Amino acid sequence: MEDCILSVPVPAGASGSAMKDVTNLIAGLEPFVEEEEPEPSAEERKRMFQKQQEISRQIKAEKRLLNRDLAAELRERLKKAKEDLARRQERRALELQAEQKLLDFDPKQGGAYYSRLNLVYDIANFDHDEESPLGSMRFTDVDMGDIKLCAALNILSVKIASLDVDFPILVYGKVIARDSLDQRCVYLFKRDKDDSQLINSKDETLILTGPKRGLALISSTYIEIDLKIRGHQGQVDRELSKGVLEIQGMARRVLKKCELESRSLATRLSTVAVIYSVVKSAVEATIFSITVLEVEFNGAIYAFTSSMRNGILLHDSKLLHHVRIKNNGRLIELVRNVVTVYLKEKLILAFLSGSCDCQHDDGITQVILTPTRRGWLELTPKLNGRDKMIVTLGVTKIRVEVAWSIIYY
Repeated sequence: MEDCILSVPVPAGASGSAMKDVTNLIAGLEPFVEEEEPEPSAEERKRMFQKQQEISRQIKAEKRLLNRDLAAELRERLKKAKEDLARRQERRALELQAEQKLLDFDPKQGGAYYSRLNLVYDIANFDHDEESPLGSMRFTDVDMGDIKLCAALNILSVKIASLDVDFPILVYGKVIARDSLDQRCVYLFKRDKDDSQLINSKDETLILTGPKRGLALISSTYIEIDLKIRGHQGQVDRELSKGVLEIQGMARRVLKKCELESRSLATRLSTVAVIYSVVKSAVEATIFSITVLEVEFNGAIYAFTSSMRNGILLHDSKLLHHVRIKNNGRLIELVRNVVTVYLKEKLILAFLSGSCDCQHDDGITQVILTPTRRGWLELTPKLNGRDKMIVTLGVTKIRVEVAWSIIYY
């Protein structure tokens, strides 16, 4: 290879000293020679080929492993998908089977209808006959601080508004409520065949013995009715009413004040009317003790509020009697003992001795308080705690104990 000679052009007219400087610079530079890489030997080429082959084999092996893992993962996913599908299909079959058990037929309902609540979570495993474990006075001794109160219900009456057969009839069965707290049974009326209630006319109502706690109204509350007529003198028992009513929850209403409402169910041999009050910002009042301290009490005890004179029957001496002794007094047996009250109103307990000072109109009891009759107590609702008061009715003295609680879910 020939040496590379660097030539630098000299401008015309350059001086001799400039030429000398350029010559000195050129003399100090090493000649640039481009060296060629030597050809690899046969042995090196062989090693390189073997290395490439090994890399290729590793890549192929990794691809096979990857494909095998992907295939296994896909098979596992497919297996799980099939199992999930099978479980969903089995679950749906159980749900359809459970819903089928709730379906009934009645021309008054336009054909097929649900005779019990079907809008529940996990209907396949839901026990429609399980009683709610929640009772009253759950927060009587608990200070929950600043808490938003929910709306609630008072079931005032359940009556046979119309009947396809003649009165009188003997009625047994059950009426239950399902509210937002747990959707389980809260009994309003429960009688077996041997304890049937005699109903002489459409003006008479069922004797309600519940609810045992305040009924919250957040989402819809449902009233399930399953009543029968006891056969007379060997006659076969007949279904009186069977179905479910919905009381709309707060999402579908604007509640500016406490309201009186009613719903009716037309099935089988009757139309059953349920009359109730919707109570805003409610607390639960449990009348857990009414004791006669002096003399006797024969009459009725009603509960109502300052804005609604629609009475809730707590006691009627014609139906019940004194059954227990407590603190040297006679503890009055109560038909029911829980009332929900708007926090800013008053709870009034009316003690009506002798002839009842009340009017009955279309299933609603209106309590009449006269200036000369002082047999009532007025209580201010609380978030929690207890009240103990004495009421004097003529020569009769009665002690009343009330527990307050919020209705919380």
